[in-house]
Amino acid sequence: MGLDRTAGFDMLVQISENEINNQLATAFLAGDIIPPSMVVPINTGGVSGNADIIFNTPIADLDRPRAQMGITIPFANSQLDITTPLSITLSPLGGTITIVDSIGMVTEGSTQICRMDFTSGAPTVNVDFDAASEVLLGPLLAAAGLTIAQAQNMMAGVVLNELQTNIREIDLTPPIGVFDDTDTTQPFDINVTTVNDTSAADRDCITFGVRMMSDGGGNINNITSSMIPPGGQSLVMMSNFWLLARVMRPRIATSLGRPVTDFDTPLRLNRSIPAPGGQGRLRALEARVIGNRIAVTGRATDSGTGWSAESNFTFFIDIGLSGGAITVTATTPSVDTDVDLEWWVWLASLGLGALFGGIVGAIVAAIVLAIVEAVAEGIANGLITDGITGALGSLPAIPLGPIGGGLTLDNIILDDLELRSSIVHSLSVPIKTQGSFRSNNNFALDLDTGVISSNTRVSSDLVWLANQRLEAHASAGLTTTGVSYRSLTPVQVSRMPLTSSYLPLAAIPFTFPPSHWFLPHNEVVFGVKTSEGRFAKVRAWRDLTDGGELNIDWITFDTAVASLDIATRWRVLERGEVTEYITDDCSFCRSSPVSRCGIFEAWPRLMAFPVDMEWCLCGHVLEDEHGEIEYESGTISYKKVGRRLYLETELGQDFKCELCVSAIDARGRELFTCIEINQPGIDEQCRKCSDKAPQYDINFLDVKPELAQWRKLIPYKIAEQQEEDVIY
Repeated sequence: MGLDRTAGFDMLVQISENEINNQLATAFLAGDIIPPSMVVPINTGGVSGNADIIFNTPIADLDRPRAQMGITIPFANSQLDITTPLSITLSPLGGTITIVDSIGMVTEGSTQICRMDFTSGAPTVNVDFDAASEVLLGPLLAAAGLTIAQAQNMMAGVVLNELQTNIREIDLTPPIGVFDDTDTTQPFDINVTTVNDTSAADRDCITFGVRMMSDGGGNINNITSSMIPPGGQSLVMMSNFWLLARVMRPRIATSLGRPVTDFDTPLRLNRSIPAPGGQGRLRALEARVIGNRIAVTGRATDSGTGWSAESNFTFFIDIGLSGGAITVTATTPSVDTDVDLEWWVWLASLGLGALFGGIVGAIVAAIVLAIVEAVAEGIANGLITDGITGALGSLPAIPLGPIGGGLTLDNIILDDLELRSSIVHSLSVPIKTQGSFRSNNNFALDLDTGVISSNTRVSSDLVWLANQRLEAHASAGLTTTGVSYRSLTPVQVSRMPLTSSYLPLAAIPFTFPPSHWFLPHNEVVFGVKTSEGRFAKVRAWRDLTDGGELNIDWITFDTAVASLDIATRWRVLERGEVTEYITDDCSFCRSSPVSRCGIFEAWPRLMAFPVDMEWCLCGHVLEDEHGEIEYESGTISYKKVGRRLYLETELGQDFKCELCVSAIDARGRELFTCIEINQPGIDEQCRKCSDKAPQYDINFLDVKPELAQWRKLIPYKIAEQQEEDVIY
């Protein structure tokens, strides 16, 4: 038996680097684990301000010392907004942030989580600006006496502080329940390490060693290679010893009505017991893993007056896969019976065939049932999903990655028991819109809303010009692919260039509908980045039976999109004469005319920097950097500094109107947003009147006669205490 392949653990789980990256990419598009953008405060080396960073899909790599993992997060179209020692904005900036830290299992209550914990020690952080950013930063850094390397180190320090202060950790598995009980199919403890495959195949993986019992063994450092088959995503391996000794042995003992102590580990009968299913004794029974099957051998005996018989039997158990489910089958037993007769005993009168047939049949049934309960229905239940519907069962009891939710089996290998499988993700990118449409006429499709119109609109993403071409409108872009429409994932779409502006008519197949089963059907499949920044997959074909009518199907994924917000803060600049008064409801009030200063900051998110902003106040476009506008109650002064707008009112001036900001980014995308301003010129502050101290009514009552005689006891007691105080 290949006991060394699991390094002494009961179960081994390996997840390929490629699968980890697929899970990270899916989680990133779904807005989980790592945000699509971040505003990081800068306050280091005498420089303060903010860094507006727009991230692209993170990439994990395991080309590191054991057990470290690197995560590289590309950023692009980002901006440095420096306020001190001088006010300057630098964009667009791009490059990479690489974070390297150890991964480990963390215990929280009755669960364990595989985690990169940035607060336990200091992760290694490197920031590398791309060539264009270095050219942009060069003159400023030279004037400040800094080099690119120093600037990158400064940014790395800012990122490190953000990791340890706010982000703190990245979980690489969901919480996994661990139990210290007698259930041999529930994890007791989990270890983790990484495998860095330095060969040309580069089959790096994360490896989890799982103990199912407190007395289990295992050394995670003995796992030095990936056992995932080439092109595979994951591997779940169960040790032969654990499968036979811990899982099957107690079940077989129960099936035969015997205590588990009748069987040595891994699975061998250690004494003679009554034979099941017939007469006689079962003298030997042993199960071993040989090749890709379980071999079972045994010996049964029986005797009577003038005769004795011995039967040796062998059969094999095969564990396979059919229709996405585990199957357990037994071969026809090979039975060799030797009968010893006295000369006077007639063979025909014994009926020995039925005797040993019942014994062997009972043993086959007991062992097959034990394997079915332990493997097909026990261990694998909750790990394996329905291969047809993809519906998840219960959550897995083993680590399958950041968003691993179950397994779809591809193959089963025995010795040790391997479940070669694909991981089903528990998190998917939500769908914004989906639909189908067909037409012989021109039309426009807004993939973000699913709205179809006969004329092209500003929000349209695809425009069909009948018998000419299919265009990507405005800032939308597309890329064709050879992947089928059903198989194309949002992660695959996000990795496409998505820069083409149209599909020529010849690229859209002129074909039979798919409903014509025995006739050829073709379609073009392509990914789209919509005008709002979402990803979509689309397929199109022209109907050969209906004059070239265009048929189009789409699914738009609800990924993060650009947005624009206004942050507001007000303060009082000047206060006039204060008037004090008390209201009818006994509130004490102070009232005074005030002059106010409003600070407004535009916050573009996921917009490609540099971003050109234009403010509009009370219907007036603020074109100059500073100035005044006339308002019905007086003059409003303003000043623009970067993406901030400062407003100042006159003393006692009411101010109520609309403030809007429009932003156009480096890709030509325009967003705008508005807020209502309503600031009175009189500041009134009131508080309710309240008594400083509570008042009580005191009523005196006559003392009952029977209580009057108790009064002298009190001074006596006090006198006694005073005497004790003097003595001591």
